[in-house]
Amino acid sequence: MPRKIFSHRPTSFYLLWGVVLILLSSGIIIWRNYKYKLVNKKLDQLVTVKSKGLYQINYNKLMIDEVLGNISAENIDMIPDSLIYQSMEEQKTAPSSLFFIHIPKLLITGVKTPKALLAKEISAHIIKIMNAKIEIRLSNSKNNKETDFSKNIRDDLSQQLLVNLKSINADSVILENAEMILKNKENKRMRIVAQGLNIRFAGIRIDSTTQNDSSRILFSRDLVVQCDYLDIPFKNKVQDLQIKGLNFESQYRHFHTDKINLYPLLSETAFARSNKYAKDRFNIELGSLDIWQLNRESMLHQEFIADSLTINNASIKVFRDKSYPHDSVDRTHDFPQEAIMRLNIPLDIKKIVIKDSYIEYKEKNDKSDSSGKVAFLHVYAVLNNITNIPAQILLNNAMTLDFHASFLNEAPLNVFMRMRLNDRNGNFSLNAKMNALNAETLNPLLKPMALAELNKGRINSLQYFMDATNTKAKGKLILNYENISVRLLKKDEDKNKYKTKVLPTLAAGIILKDSNPKNGKTRVGNVDYNRDIHGSMFNLMWKSLLSGIKEVAL
Repeated sequence: MPRKIFSHRPTSFYLLWGVVLILLSSGIIIWRNYKYKLVNKKLDQLVTVKSKGLYQINYNKLMIDEVLGNISAENIDMIPDSLIYQSMEEQKTAPSSLFFIHIPKLLITGVKTPKALLAKEISAHIIKIMNAKIEIRLSNSKNNKETDFSKNIRDDLSQQLLVNLKSINADSVILENAEMILKNKENKRMRIVAQGLNIRFAGIRIDSTTQNDSSRILFSRDLVVQCDYLDIPFKNKVQDLQIKGLNFESQYRHFHTDKINLYPLLSETAFARSNKYAKDRFNIELGSLDIWQLNRESMLHQEFIADSLTINNASIKVFRDKSYPHDSVDRTHDFPQEAIMRLNIPLDIKKIVIKDSYIEYKEKNDKSDSSGKVAFLHVYAVLNNITNIPAQILLNNAMTLDFHASFLNEAPLNVFMRMRLNDRNGNFSLNAKMNALNAETLNPLLKPMALAELNKGRINSLQYFMDATNTKAKGKLILNYENISVRLLKKDEDKNKYKTKVLPTLAAGIILKDSNPKNGKTRVGNVDYNRDIHGSMFNLMWKSLLSGIKEVAL
């Protein structure tokens, strides 16, 4: 498949690019000092690139042990040359990112002097960079033309910073306890903060032969990345994303996080007030997350290809205040299988597994001025064949979801969905089954959301089969229940309590058929429901299910 060109860089791009800049500057320090006959002296300023170069290096307290081949330096600063950058901007060749790097301590061991002097090759055992601070400023200018991700890394950096060297080699390059900040160049808005960042490159080689070596990640044979804390504030200032305990090991093609938290910065009331229309407020906390068999080469081409993704102990809470009006956004093609096809990054994950998790939908009713919630506990779900790559879809065009949970911690619920990929009609099918629960269990949900209460009875089973498109749902509902009685409620505002709504006795008696089957006959709900194009897939499933329940029970 042809490689796509993208205008936005992932976080890993800027993080690893900054590390490569540090690595190359370290090699240049070695080269320059050995080139000047290993004179141990302080250089106030060292320009690492020539006329087209962008960065300068300053450092002090340089120490050289010629016998052991060790070098140490302190307070290394790498900053862009403002005049060169201004010239690049005028010529519309300026890069979209600028790096400001400070290294309090740099230690290099096992430098091989003859190669540095005679062969113009820097070769060392370990390059250790301690407590570095990396600030990356991104420009929003539309004049910057982005090229292929891997070409930027392998060609531009090596050509600008390798200068007269033929190669830089190191057994290990270690970035220890670094801090990285990513912000907008124009308004200084913070975009990413990384703390406790540790990166280890193994088998580094930078030369003309490794520029197009797809077996390497940023010139290294293996790469390990660890980060204690990663904060990604949202532009709208109503949400924040935090990641803790991040770990990536290229040798095992494994990515892990201890915790991912997408949390709202506003309370439920404040969030609702901040929007003109009713909008979902998300509070998501993922326990451990693991990605296995992550394709190394695809990452360099901004593709995400992996065998599996596993999430443990997730908590997903959604709140909506329905006292605010619904928006008029057309969501005709917003089903998940269609959203995947619109992603800016090629995606192919064989399987996503969610274990022992909790899902909650909470809704505030404008009539009751109270909130009710639907909760699914002990969720175990498997999503298969998540892809937007045409070649993979030709082999299998079905994305499936196998969902198991305890509804309201009372009744086992099983749902199987089949969604057709790359289908403009949004075709999907649903097969849901719920076991028995006491009717009164639904009252905390029904009272605030429907102003109704079930006095007694039992729901024995529910089965729902549905085929749907972007605009319509058709299906069949089988609902077995017995001895159900319901009373309608209204809110007593003075006492903040519910009380029975006064209705004619006859009308109240015929609201609900008390049992199914009854008199040896089972009523079946035949669903033929036209979708509200402003609602989500969940809205379609829920509203079509309700239409079937009404046909059976009324």
